[in-house]
Amino acid sequence: MTEEETINFKVDGQQVIGTLRMPEKVEGPFYLLLHGFGGSRDELSIASTGEGIFAYVARTLAALGIPSLRIDFRGSGDSDGHFSDTTYSKQVEDAVAAMEFLDSRTASSQMGIIVLGWSQGGLVAAIAAAQTKRPAGVALWAAVAEPKVSFPKLIGVEVYNRGLNSATPTDLIVPWGATLSVGPDFFAEVENVAPLSEIGAFPGPLFIAEGTLDMDIPAGSAQRYASAHNGLNRVWTAPMNHIFNTDKGTATLEKLIDATVAFFREAGSLSQTRPCP
Repeated sequence: MTEEETINFKVDGQQVIGTLRMPEKVEGPFYLLLHGFGGSRDELSIASTGEGIFAYVARTLAALGIPSLRIDFRGSGDSDGHFSDTTYSKQVEDAVAAMEFLDSRTASSQMGIIVLGWSQGGLVAAIAAAQTKRPAGVALWAAVAEPKVSFPKLIGVEVYNRGLNSATPTDLIVPWGATLSVGPDFFAEVENVAPLSEIGAFPGPLFIAEGTLDMDIPAGSAQRYASAHNGLNRVWTAPMNHIFNTDKGTATLEKLIDATVAFFREAGSLSQTRPCP
């Protein structure tokens, strides 16, 4: 019987909350799911199923024998902290700590960890993988590649410039209706963080998904990640929006999950059969 467990670990004295989902028969590897800007570990609700996108992903993975951990970054969801204090760097710290938690509590050190990030979570996944080289693979779903381009477009250039020049948090309304307070350190990192410059340091397999109907991520971002990466990678495209067409059901999301799992299974087989140098 598949079981879900609410877990916690600490980063700089603050508690990070997550949901660990273990299938009855674990075939691995473990998937670490990283949510997007202003999101939380279950992610946006799918109308047709009544569950969050990442909760659905975790359930689907479990049916394939794949365990997963989805976390709330500090300042989001049930984790400690204030959203106005969040930065890319702090989210990278949370992702690294989540991998360490999996190693301490599970067989992930033997089975491997695939870090899967959606949108801003993809940027975090890319940087965490490049800096630690810990994951067995990375999946970037509609990932932010050039924050200095995509974030001003998301919130509006006028609001972005106001936040960039403010010493205090800036309140903004995102396209899905949420009001968020974003601190000056976040805006500073938008200006300076470059995941495309970092992903080349990650030697493992990289799966990059992009939707041709995605209005939130600039077209060609997936290919830019692939071009910057030096290892095995695959660009997967589909006529989907930023939420994988979940406003119309789960068919596209199911195809994306299947393609992601198939890529890493294939990559794992290749690494096992490749002759030693």
